[in-house]
Amino acid sequence: MNMFADLMGGLVDKEQITYDTIQTTLEDVAEELGCSYKDFFIMIKPTNDDFDMKFFIYKLENGVPKMVREITLKEILNIT
Repeated sequence: MNMFADLMGGLVDKEQITYDTIQTTLEDVAEELGCSYKDFFIMIKPTNDDFDMKFFIYKLENGVPKMVREITLKEILNIT
């Protein structure tokens, strides 16, 4: 099974897939918030000792970050 996983890993560019997914999410968030890329950010925060995590969208208002909402991993990956 490791040989198959190695073969598949060579066929899939994980870095590019991850980059494209994050880029699309950032574009979607900018559209949702009606703002520029300069006016928001997404924070990844560990929630426990097992490093489970949550993702939060922040919008800058007069240079001050204000949490808008949590965004789920399923939403980032566009899984319904």
